[in-house]
Amino acid sequence: MENKVLEMAVNNLKYKEEIFRKVEAGEPLRINFQYVSDDILVFLNSIMSRVLAKYDLHYILYSMLAIVREIVVNALKANAKRVFFESSGFDINNADDYIKGINAFKEKVIGDFGGIREEVVKSSYYINFNLDCRPDGLAFSVKNNTGLLSLERERINRRIALAMKKENFHELYEHIEDDTEGAGLGIALVILSLKGMGLDSSCFKIKSNEKITAVTFFIPYQLKPKNITSLVKDKILAEIQGIPTFPENIVTLLGLCASTDACIDEIVSLIKQDMAIVTDVIKMANSAGFITTTKIKDIGAAVMKIGLKNLRSILIASNARKIMESRYSRFEEIWEHCNRVAVYSMLIAEKYKMPGVGENVFLAGLLHDLGQVILLAVDTNGVKKIAEIVHNRDMITTTVMEEISIGISHSEIGALVSEKWNFPDYLTQVIRYHHAPQNIQTEYKDIVYTVYLANLLCGIEKRKYQYYYANEYVLERFKINSEDELKELHKEIKNKFEAL
Repeated sequence: MENKVLEMAVNNLKYKEEIFRKVEAGEPLRINFQYVSDDILVFLNSIMSRVLAKYDLHYILYSMLAIVREIVVNALKANAKRVFFESSGFDINNADDYIKGINAFKEKVIGDFGGIREEVVKSSYYINFNLDCRPDGLAFSVKNNTGLLSLERERINRRIALAMKKENFHELYEHIEDDTEGAGLGIALVILSLKGMGLDSSCFKIKSNEKITAVTFFIPYQLKPKNITSLVKDKILAEIQGIPTFPENIVTLLGLCASTDACIDEIVSLIKQDMAIVTDVIKMANSAGFITTTKIKDIGAAVMKIGLKNLRSILIASNARKIMESRYSRFEEIWEHCNRVAVYSMLIAEKYKMPGVGENVFLAGLLHDLGQVILLAVDTNGVKKIAEIVHNRDMITTTVMEEISIGISHSEIGALVSEKWNFPDYLTQVIRYHHAPQNIQTEYKDIVYTVYLANLLCGIEKRKYQYYYANEYVLERFKINSEDELKELHKEIKNKFEAL
């Protein structure tokens, strides 16, 4: 009955809020269950998202989700195997019975645990998930009350040793000598993931006796030696210091737009002195972000149509992008993503009738990945060399690897740039927390939640994210109660975007 009780608790808002409160407070977590349902996996994902965001480790979220999922499912597999052997009359300690039982288990259970779910839930077997926030890092453990057989231990140890020697899954798979039950393959993949974060074998352990198997792993808050991370951080901070501030005429225009005594004629006159600004404003006024029924060609009409608040947003976005592209011209894909997130954010705000939010989320969407450009551009050769030293790799293949090597997230880099340019506070907060919306101040919650959701949907389209990664606080804000409802919203927003 324990798993049913837990699943009922998982669907209880007060229970979840208490668990999330413990995460925010850094208190130990102890969660018991018997069957690994989709609801429990989503719940564990939410816990991981919150705890990693709390310690500025959100950039390793997707690696950590894969690790936790693999270990938890392995524990379920071990328990289910015992249940299957017992119910089928096989003696797991008899060599002949083991071969027969494993073949039947692979055929009837592996890939479809639902068929044995009821028996597992009624059994005495359980899984225990633990999280301790220690002064130096996060300690995780997953325990199940079945001991490893000697042949299981041998297979797992062989796979761990092999994974320690290999650099990627392709190399590992070429050396697999058998595929019995996966033969510890999942654990080997966990090892590769941890190595990808620059962690050695001492952070991962499997201990087992006759009654309990415990898998433990430790993630330090400082993933890399300080002398390495400091080197790159110093380069990034120096790069941020070297980024030009906005030109004087743009600063003047921004001040006029924010003034309660603003004179439209004065603003239009100042804009006309710079044809590049005229072009940017008219182009943006006719874009998907500011839908109009007729084509706008005159700068005065453009300013009157979009209003001073939107004009200020256009000036910030166009000049920020202009400065960034003048220094880093190789990242058009990032800007295209930002454009899509901006329009998705606006469409979400319109759908949910969020007054005052739509004007801000468009600009926030345009600039949310500002730090990504700098992260990928700063001393690329140097960053690759650092990755080679730390990971024994020849090159960086993903943004996650770059962030891990540097030890600072693109969100924080972007927020530093935003502060340098004196962006509005809400914009800095969106840039800093668009991957960790639960950390945002209440005042800006709707803006950050909207950009987070838009970014998630765009990431799903690029196969970077899965629907079940969605932050539950955000889903609750938008009254999205299931994955199907989230998919329906995605379809609606995407169709509207493509119709613009």
